[in-house]
Amino acid sequence: MRRVVTTLVAVTMPVLLACTSGPDVAAGPTDGDGASLDGATAAATGIGRVQIRWSKVTSGFAAPTQVTSARDGVKRLFVIEKGGRVKVVRGGKTLKRKYLNVSGRVSTSGEGGLLAVAFSPRFKTDHLLWIAYARKSDGDLVVGRMRAPSAKAAHVRTRTLKTVLRVEHSTYDNHYGGQLAFGPDNKLYIGTGDGGGGGDPLNNAGRKSSLLGKILRIDVLSSCGGKQYCSPPGNPYVDRAGRNEIWLLGLRNPWRFSFDRPTGAMWIGDVGQDAVEEVNRVPANPARRNLGWSCREGRAVYNASRCRAGVQYLEPRATVAHPQGESITGGYVYRGDRYRRILGGAYIFADYVTTRVWVYKQGKGKHLQAARLGPSTYSGPSSFGVDDDDEILAVTYDGTLWRMRASRR
Repeated sequence: MRRVVTTLVAVTMPVLLACTSGPDVAAGPTDGDGASLDGATAAATGIGRVQIRWSKVTSGFAAPTQVTSARDGVKRLFVIEKGGRVKVVRGGKTLKRKYLNVSGRVSTSGEGGLLAVAFSPRFKTDHLLWIAYARKSDGDLVVGRMRAPSAKAAHVRTRTLKTVLRVEHSTYDNHYGGQLAFGPDNKLYIGTGDGGGGGDPLNNAGRKSSLLGKILRIDVLSSCGGKQYCSPPGNPYVDRAGRNEIWLLGLRNPWRFSFDRPTGAMWIGDVGQDAVEEVNRVPANPARRNLGWSCREGRAVYNASRCRAGVQYLEPRATVAHPQGESITGGYVYRGDRYRRILGGAYIFADYVTTRVWVYKQGKGKHLQAARLGPSTYSGPSSFGVDDDDEILAVTYDGTLWRMRASRR
Protein backbone atom coordinates (compact mmCIF):
# COMPACT_ATOMS: atom_id res chain seq x y z
CA MET A 1 0.00 0.00 0.00
CA ARG A 2 1.27 3.46 -0.89
CA ARG A 3 2.69 5.32 2.08
CA VAL A 4 1.50 8.88 2.73
CA VAL A 5 4.10 11.09 4.40
CA THR A 6 2.72 13.56 6.91
CA THR A 7 3.91 17.13 6.46
CA LEU A 8 5.02 18.58 9.79
CA VAL A 9 5.53 22.17 10.80
CA ALA A 10 8.81 23.82 9.92
CA VAL A 11 10.55 23.00 13.18
CA THR A 12 11.34 19.39 14.04
CA MET A 13 8.46 17.82 15.95
CA PRO A 14 8.45 14.63 18.01
CA VAL A 15 6.29 11.59 17.66
CA LEU A 16 3.29 13.13 19.41
CA LEU A 17 2.30 15.99 17.12
CA ALA A 18 -1.33 17.02 17.42
CA CYS A 19 -3.33 18.06 14.36
CA THR A 20 -4.09 21.75 14.80
CA SER A 21 -5.77 22.60 11.51
CA GLY A 22 -9.05 23.61 13.09
CA PRO A 23 -10.03 26.75 14.99
CA ASP A 24 -8.55 27.49 18.38
CA VAL A 25 -10.89 27.21 21.34
CA ALA A 26 -10.45 29.84 24.01
CA ALA A 27 -11.99 27.89 26.86
CA GLY A 28 -9.58 26.78 29.59
CA PRO A 29 -8.76 23.30 30.84
CA THR A 30 -11.46 21.50 32.80
CA ASP A 31 -11.78 18.41 34.93
CA GLY A 32 -14.64 15.93 34.97
CA ASP A 33 -16.82 18.38 36.86
CA GLY A 34 -16.09 21.27 34.51
CA ALA A 35 -13.84 23.10 36.97
CA SER A 36 -10.81 25.04 35.76
CA LEU A 37 -7.41 23.38 36.01
CA ASP A 38 -5.70 26.76 36.27
CA GLY A 39 -5.66 26.86 40.05
CA ALA A 40 -8.88 28.63 41.05
CA THR A 41 -9.82 25.84 43.45
CA ALA A 42 -6.29 24.74 44.18
CA ALA A 43 -5.17 27.33 46.71
CA ALA A 44 -7.73 26.43 49.34
CA THR A 45 -6.96 22.71 49.19
CA GLY A 46 -3.18 22.65 49.06
CA ILE A 47 -2.22 21.80 45.50
CA GLY A 48 -1.93 25.46 44.60
CA ARG A 49 0.69 25.90 47.33
CA VAL A 50 2.99 23.29 45.76
CA GLN A 51 5.70 24.57 43.45
CA ILE A 52 7.06 22.14 40.85
CA ARG A 53 10.55 22.71 39.51
CA TRP A 54 12.72 20.70 37.13
CA SER A 55 16.43 20.19 37.68
CA LYS A 56 18.64 19.14 34.80
CA VAL A 57 20.23 15.69 35.20
CA THR A 58 22.13 15.52 31.93
CA SER A 59 21.72 16.23 28.22
CA GLY A 60 23.06 15.27 24.80
CA PHE A 61 20.39 12.77 23.75
CA ALA A 62 19.08 12.64 20.19
CA ALA A 63 15.31 13.19 20.11
CA PRO A 64 14.44 11.19 23.26
CA THR A 65 11.05 9.50 23.27
CA GLN A 66 11.06 7.91 26.73
CA VAL A 67 12.88 7.61 30.03
CA THR A 68 12.33 4.51 32.13
CA SER A 69 13.81 2.19 34.76
CA ALA A 70 14.12 -1.57 34.96
CA ARG A 71 12.97 -1.32 38.60
CA ASP A 72 15.60 -3.89 39.48
CA GLY A 73 17.44 -1.96 42.18
CA VAL A 74 20.48 -1.26 39.99
CA LYS A 75 19.66 2.48 39.98
CA ARG A 76 19.95 2.94 36.24
CA LEU A 77 17.84 5.10 33.96
CA PHE A 78 17.29 4.21 30.32
CA VAL A 79 16.75 6.99 27.78
CA ILE A 80 15.20 5.84 24.51
CA GLU A 81 16.08 7.78 21.35
CA LYS A 82 13.83 8.05 18.31
CA GLY A 83 16.60 6.79 16.02
CA GLY A 84 16.70 3.36 17.67
CA ARG A 85 19.26 3.61 20.44
CA VAL A 86 18.91 3.26 24.21
CA LYS A 87 21.42 4.93 26.52
CA VAL A 88 22.04 4.36 30.21
CA VAL A 89 22.27 7.12 32.81
CA ARG A 90 23.82 6.24 36.15
CA GLY A 91 24.78 8.67 38.88
CA GLY A 92 23.73 11.56 36.66
CA LYS A 93 26.12 10.59 33.87
CA THR A 94 25.44 8.96 30.51
CA LEU A 95 27.44 5.80 29.97
CA LYS A 96 29.41 5.60 26.72
CA ARG A 97 28.22 2.16 25.70
CA LYS A 98 24.70 2.01 24.28
CA TYR A 99 22.39 -0.41 26.04
CA LEU A 100 20.89 -1.47 22.74
CA ASN A 101 20.91 -0.30 19.13
CA VAL A 102 18.18 -1.33 16.70
CA SER A 103 18.60 1.66 14.40
CA GLY A 104 18.95 -0.64 11.39
CA ARG A 105 15.40 -1.90 11.97
CA VAL A 106 13.68 1.41 12.69
CA SER A 107 11.87 3.88 10.45
CA THR A 108 12.17 7.45 11.74
CA SER A 109 9.78 8.90 9.16
CA GLY A 110 7.20 11.29 10.61
CA GLU A 111 6.16 10.13 14.07
CA GLY A 112 7.90 6.78 13.79
CA GLY A 113 11.07 5.66 15.54
CA LEU A 114 11.89 3.61 18.61
CA LEU A 115 8.93 4.52 20.76
CA ALA A 116 9.17 2.62 24.05
CA VAL A 117 10.93 -0.03 26.13
CA ALA A 118 9.32 -2.09 28.90
CA PHE A 119 11.31 -4.34 31.21
CA SER A 120 9.86 -7.59 32.50
CA PRO A 121 8.51 -7.45 36.08
CA ARG A 122 10.86 -10.43 36.57
CA PHE A 123 13.83 -8.78 34.87
CA LYS A 124 16.21 -9.76 37.67
CA THR A 125 15.71 -13.41 36.79
CA ASP A 126 14.40 -13.63 33.21
CA HIS A 127 16.40 -10.68 31.73
CA LEU A 128 13.64 -9.96 29.21
CA LEU A 129 12.51 -6.64 27.77
CA TRP A 130 10.10 -5.55 25.07
CA ILE A 131 10.45 -2.71 22.57
CA ALA A 132 7.99 -0.91 20.28
CA TYR A 133 9.14 0.66 17.02
CA ALA A 134 8.11 1.63 13.51
CA ARG A 135 9.57 -0.95 11.12
CA LYS A 136 11.90 0.40 8.45
CA SER A 137 10.63 -1.85 5.65
CA ASP A 138 6.99 -0.76 5.74
CA GLY A 139 6.29 1.51 8.74
CA ASP A 140 4.28 -1.10 10.61
CA LEU A 141 4.25 -0.84 14.41
CA VAL A 142 6.20 -3.78 15.83
CA VAL A 143 6.44 -5.03 19.39
CA GLY A 144 9.57 -7.14 19.83
CA ARG A 145 11.17 -9.08 22.65
CA MET A 146 14.87 -8.95 23.55
CA ARG A 147 16.97 -10.74 26.14
CA ALA A 148 19.86 -9.25 28.11
CA PRO A 149 22.80 -11.53 29.04
CA SER A 150 22.12 -10.72 32.71
CA ALA A 151 20.18 -8.21 34.78
CA LYS A 152 23.28 -6.06 35.21
CA ALA A 153 24.53 -6.39 31.62
CA ALA A 154 25.73 -3.22 29.91
CA HIS A 155 24.51 -4.21 26.44
CA VAL A 156 21.72 -6.20 24.77
CA ARG A 157 22.50 -7.80 21.42
CA THR A 158 20.26 -7.02 18.45
CA ARG A 159 20.28 -10.67 17.39
CA THR A 160 18.09 -11.50 20.41
CA LEU A 161 15.21 -9.46 18.93
CA LYS A 162 12.10 -11.51 18.11
CA THR A 163 8.86 -10.09 16.76
CA VAL A 164 5.97 -10.59 19.18
CA LEU A 165 3.20 -8.53 17.56
CA ARG A 166 2.89 -6.50 14.35
CA VAL A 167 0.24 -3.83 13.80
CA GLU A 168 -0.31 -2.81 10.16
CA HIS A 169 0.50 0.89 9.81
CA SER A 170 1.51 1.38 6.18
CA THR A 171 -0.76 4.22 5.03
CA TYR A 172 0.35 7.20 7.15
CA ASP A 173 3.44 7.92 9.22
CA ASN A 174 1.74 9.53 12.21
CA HIS A 175 -0.34 8.42 15.21
CA TYR A 176 1.69 5.41 16.24
CA GLY A 177 1.12 5.65 19.99
CA GLY A 178 3.68 2.99 20.88
CA GLN A 179 3.70 3.07 24.69
CA LEU A 180 4.53 -0.21 26.44
CA ALA A 181 4.02 -0.90 30.14
CA PHE A 182 3.41 -3.86 32.41
CA GLY A 183 0.35 -3.47 34.58
CA PRO A 184 -0.13 -4.56 38.18
CA ASP A 185 -1.48 -7.84 36.73
CA ASN A 186 1.91 -8.48 35.02
CA LYS A 187 0.28 -8.25 31.58
CA LEU A 188 1.86 -6.15 28.84
CA TYR A 189 -0.23 -3.15 27.77
CA ILE A 190 0.35 -1.53 24.36
CA GLY A 191 -0.98 1.84 23.22
CA THR A 192 -1.66 2.25 19.50
CA GLY A 193 -2.71 5.36 17.60
CA ASP A 194 -5.50 5.36 15.05
CA GLY A 195 -3.08 4.98 12.14
CA GLY A 196 -2.90 8.63 11.17
CA GLY A 197 -4.64 11.01 8.83
CA GLY A 198 -6.98 13.71 10.11
CA GLY A 199 -10.19 12.49 11.70
CA ASP A 200 -9.31 8.78 11.56
CA PRO A 201 -10.37 8.37 7.90
CA LEU A 202 -10.54 4.57 8.10
CA ASN A 203 -12.40 4.54 11.45
CA ASN A 204 -9.68 2.32 12.89
CA ALA A 205 -10.22 3.46 16.48
CA GLY A 206 -13.86 2.40 16.48
CA ARG A 207 -13.48 -0.95 14.69
CA LYS A 208 -13.13 -4.08 16.83
CA SER A 209 -11.38 -5.82 13.93
CA SER A 210 -8.48 -3.33 13.96
CA LEU A 211 -5.63 -3.09 16.48
CA LEU A 212 -5.23 0.65 15.78
CA GLY A 213 -6.61 3.31 18.12
CA LYS A 214 -6.57 0.91 21.06
CA ILE A 215 -5.00 -0.13 24.32
CA LEU A 216 -4.02 -3.78 23.86
CA ARG A 217 -3.38 -6.23 26.69
CA ILE A 218 -1.41 -9.42 26.14
CA ASP A 219 0.22 -12.07 28.32
CA VAL A 220 3.90 -12.45 27.40
CA LEU A 221 5.09 -14.14 30.60
CA SER A 222 3.10 -17.40 30.36
CA SER A 223 4.06 -20.34 28.15
CA CYS A 224 1.10 -19.77 25.78
CA GLY A 225 1.60 -23.08 24.01
CA GLY A 226 4.78 -21.96 22.32
CA LYS A 227 3.26 -18.72 20.99
CA GLN A 228 4.81 -15.30 21.66
CA TYR A 229 1.77 -14.22 23.69
CA CYS A 230 -1.71 -15.16 24.88
CA SER A 231 -4.79 -12.96 25.11
CA PRO A 232 -5.99 -12.87 28.74
CA PRO A 233 -9.56 -14.13 29.23
CA GLY A 234 -10.57 -10.83 30.83
CA ASN A 235 -10.14 -8.97 27.54
CA PRO A 236 -13.62 -7.98 26.27
CA TYR A 237 -13.47 -9.64 22.83
CA VAL A 238 -11.95 -12.98 23.73
CA ASP A 239 -14.32 -15.59 22.23
CA ARG A 240 -16.43 -12.78 20.79
CA ALA A 241 -16.45 -10.79 17.55
CA GLY A 242 -13.35 -8.58 17.65
CA ARG A 243 -9.59 -8.87 18.15
CA ASN A 244 -8.69 -10.80 21.28
CA GLU A 245 -5.84 -8.41 22.13
CA ILE A 246 -8.08 -5.35 22.60
CA TRP A 247 -8.55 -4.01 26.12
CA LEU A 248 -9.80 -0.49 25.31
CA LEU A 249 -10.89 1.13 22.05
CA GLY A 250 -11.72 4.61 20.79
CA LEU A 251 -8.33 6.36 21.18
CA ARG A 252 -6.79 8.82 18.75
CA ASN A 253 -3.11 8.85 19.71
CA PRO A 254 -2.41 7.74 23.29
CA TRP A 255 0.90 9.47 23.88
CA ARG A 256 1.98 7.95 27.15
CA PHE A 257 -0.03 6.07 29.72
CA SER A 258 0.96 4.86 33.18
CA PHE A 259 -0.40 2.82 36.06
CA ASP A 260 -1.14 4.10 39.52
CA ARG A 261 -0.14 0.92 41.30
CA PRO A 262 -1.95 1.46 44.64
CA THR A 263 -5.28 1.72 42.79
CA GLY A 264 -4.50 -0.29 39.65
CA ALA A 265 -5.90 2.54 37.52
CA MET A 266 -4.43 3.45 34.14
CA TRP A 267 -3.98 7.14 33.30
CA ILE A 268 -3.82 8.01 29.59
CA GLY A 269 -2.90 11.19 27.75
CA ASP A 270 -4.74 11.09 24.41
CA VAL A 271 -3.68 13.69 21.82
CA GLY A 272 -6.60 15.67 20.40
CA GLN A 273 -7.61 16.61 16.87
CA ASP A 274 -8.61 20.27 16.52
CA ALA A 275 -9.94 21.42 19.86
CA VAL A 276 -9.27 19.31 22.96
CA GLU A 277 -6.55 17.28 24.66
CA GLU A 278 -7.77 14.73 27.16
CA VAL A 279 -6.71 12.78 30.24
CA ASN A 280 -8.44 9.46 30.85
CA ARG A 281 -8.46 7.47 34.07
CA VAL A 282 -9.40 3.84 33.51
CA PRO A 283 -10.07 1.64 36.56
CA ALA A 284 -8.50 -1.80 36.81
CA ASN A 285 -11.73 -3.53 35.78
CA PRO A 286 -13.58 -0.97 33.67
CA ALA A 287 -17.27 -1.32 32.94
CA ARG A 288 -16.87 0.99 29.93
CA ARG A 289 -14.22 0.16 27.33
CA ASN A 290 -14.76 2.79 24.62
CA LEU A 291 -13.12 6.21 25.03
CA GLY A 292 -15.12 7.70 22.17
CA TRP A 293 -12.82 8.67 19.28
CA SER A 294 -13.77 9.48 16.57
CA CYS A 295 -17.42 9.83 17.53
CA ARG A 296 -16.21 12.30 20.11
CA GLU A 297 -13.24 14.53 20.80
CA GLY A 298 -13.12 15.05 24.54
CA ARG A 299 -16.76 15.32 25.60
CA ALA A 300 -18.05 16.92 22.39
CA VAL A 301 -19.31 15.15 19.28
CA TYR A 302 -16.64 15.19 16.56
CA ASN A 303 -18.08 12.90 13.88
CA ALA A 304 -21.72 12.05 14.51
CA SER A 305 -21.70 9.37 11.81
CA ARG A 306 -19.29 7.35 13.95
CA CYS A 307 -21.51 7.44 17.06
CA ARG A 308 -23.49 4.31 17.86
CA ALA A 309 -26.71 4.12 19.84
CA GLY A 310 -26.38 2.28 23.12
CA VAL A 311 -22.61 2.70 23.45
CA GLN A 312 -21.64 4.05 26.88
CA TYR A 313 -18.41 5.98 26.48
CA LEU A 314 -15.85 6.38 29.23
CA GLU A 315 -15.73 10.10 29.98
CA PRO A 316 -12.35 11.89 30.16
CA ARG A 317 -11.14 12.70 33.65
CA ALA A 318 -9.78 16.06 32.49
CA THR A 319 -9.65 18.03 29.25
CA VAL A 320 -7.43 20.87 28.04
CA ALA A 321 -8.78 23.09 25.29
CA HIS A 322 -6.62 24.52 22.52
CA PRO A 323 -4.63 26.76 22.49
CA GLN A 324 -3.67 26.24 26.17
CA GLY A 325 -2.72 22.71 25.17
CA GLU A 326 -1.93 21.40 21.69
CA SER A 327 -0.33 17.97 22.15
CA ILE A 328 -0.63 16.21 25.51
CA THR A 329 2.13 14.18 27.12
CA GLY A 330 0.63 11.78 29.64
CA GLY A 331 2.42 11.53 32.97
CA TYR A 332 2.33 9.77 36.33
CA VAL A 333 0.49 9.82 39.62
CA TYR A 334 3.11 10.77 42.17
CA ARG A 335 3.78 7.89 44.61
CA GLY A 336 7.34 8.61 45.73
CA ASP A 337 8.32 9.21 49.33
CA ARG A 338 10.27 12.46 48.97
CA TYR A 339 7.23 14.69 48.34
CA ARG A 340 4.48 12.37 49.52
CA ARG A 341 3.03 14.77 52.09
CA ILE A 342 2.57 17.63 49.65
CA LEU A 343 2.12 15.83 46.34
CA GLY A 344 1.04 12.25 47.05
CA GLY A 345 -1.72 11.06 44.71
CA ALA A 346 -1.45 14.04 42.34
CA TYR A 347 -1.22 13.36 38.60
CA ILE A 348 1.55 15.22 36.77
CA PHE A 349 1.14 15.73 33.02
CA ALA A 350 2.16 18.28 30.41
CA ASP A 351 1.77 19.59 26.88
CA TYR A 352 4.55 19.17 24.36
CA VAL A 353 3.81 22.26 22.26
CA THR A 354 2.99 24.80 24.97
CA THR A 355 5.40 23.17 27.50
CA ARG A 356 2.87 23.71 30.29
CA VAL A 357 2.90 21.30 33.24
CA TRP A 358 -0.26 20.50 35.20
CA VAL A 359 -0.64 19.13 38.72
CA TYR A 360 -4.05 17.52 39.03
CA LYS A 361 -5.80 15.91 41.97
CA GLN A 362 -9.52 15.38 41.74
CA GLY A 363 -11.35 16.78 44.71
CA LYS A 364 -8.18 18.47 45.98
CA GLY A 365 -7.80 21.28 43.50
CA LYS A 366 -6.12 21.65 40.15
CA HIS A 367 -3.09 23.72 39.40
CA LEU A 368 -1.17 24.89 36.37
CA GLN A 369 2.52 25.37 37.06
CA ALA A 370 3.88 28.77 36.11
CA ALA A 371 7.29 27.34 35.21
CA ARG A 372 7.16 25.41 31.94
CA LEU A 373 9.22 22.34 31.14
CA GLY A 374 11.39 22.90 28.08
CA PRO A 375 13.76 25.60 26.90
CA SER A 376 11.52 26.88 24.11
CA THR A 377 8.38 26.27 22.09
CA TYR A 378 8.52 22.99 20.13
CA SER A 379 11.00 21.50 22.55
CA GLY A 380 8.71 20.45 25.34
CA PRO A 381 8.40 17.21 27.34
CA SER A 382 8.20 14.18 25.04
CA SER A 383 7.83 11.73 27.93
CA PHE A 384 7.72 11.30 31.67
CA GLY A 385 9.12 8.37 33.64
CA VAL A 386 9.85 7.20 37.17
CA ASP A 387 12.99 5.80 38.75
CA ASP A 388 13.29 2.83 41.11
CA ASP A 389 12.02 5.06 43.95
CA ASP A 390 8.97 6.30 42.02
CA GLU A 391 10.39 9.80 41.69
CA ILE A 392 9.29 11.52 38.47
CA LEU A 393 11.61 12.36 35.59
CA ALA A 394 11.06 13.82 32.14
CA VAL A 395 12.84 14.07 28.82
CA THR A 396 12.47 17.02 26.47
CA TYR A 397 12.88 16.66 22.74
CA ASP A 398 15.94 18.91 22.67
CA GLY A 399 17.82 16.05 24.36
CA THR A 400 17.65 16.87 28.09
CA LEU A 401 16.81 14.63 31.04
CA TRP A 402 15.11 16.37 33.98
CA ARG A 403 14.23 15.40 37.55
CA MET A 404 11.10 16.78 39.24
CA ARG A 405 11.48 18.76 42.46
CA ALA A 406 8.63 19.99 44.63
CA SER A 407 8.30 22.39 47.54
CA ARG A 408 5.70 24.46 49.30
CA ARG A 409 5.33 28.01 48.09
